[in-house]
Amino acid sequence: MAQVIEVDVNRFRTHKTQQPVQRLPRRTSDPRANTPIATNTAQPQQAAAVILPGEPEQAAVMRRRIRSRTGTLGSATEVLVLLADELFTNALRHTRSGEPSGEVTVALFKLPDRFQVKVTDQGPREGEHVFPCPRPLNVCTEGGFGLHLVAAEASRWGTLQESGRTTVWFEIDRPGKRT
Repeated sequence: MAQVIEVDVNRFRTHKTQQPVQRLPRRTSDPRANTPIATNTAQPQQAAAVILPGEPEQAAVMRRRIRSRTGTLGSATEVLVLLADELFTNALRHTRSGEPSGEVTVALFKLPDRFQVKVTDQGPREGEHVFPCPRPLNVCTEGGFGLHLVAAEASRWGTLQESGRTTVWFEIDRPGKRT
């Protein structure tokens, strides 16, 4: 039987020299994070959700977690990782999740016929009212391609705003199990 150990993370934020210590990801028990956007409740599912500090270095942690939970799917895993990485980066760039002490929740659902990934941020920055949508493409500017990539590569995707938070989700049909 697994044992749950709770740790006071604040103790580890600084050490004896008062240098900041990297914040660690943590599991979430929020039922909203642990429920797929849309699913047949009669179908079995496997889910894993984690709350990551809103720091660019945490993208590598997120990528490793997705790879470890999808098995040996080859290119399907890499598409999941690439699209999740785009959404994680967007959350840091465009929302309060990228501010100091910001957080991003990433959830992966292994459903019988598909994978679903949800990336939930802490909502728009103060005074901003933004809703994730693909921007008109401009090859002369940096950025703006992430949601176009999600729209092109995902089987389905969408956005949801509730309780001041924004969730961008996508699904990839599992190889050989199209819906």
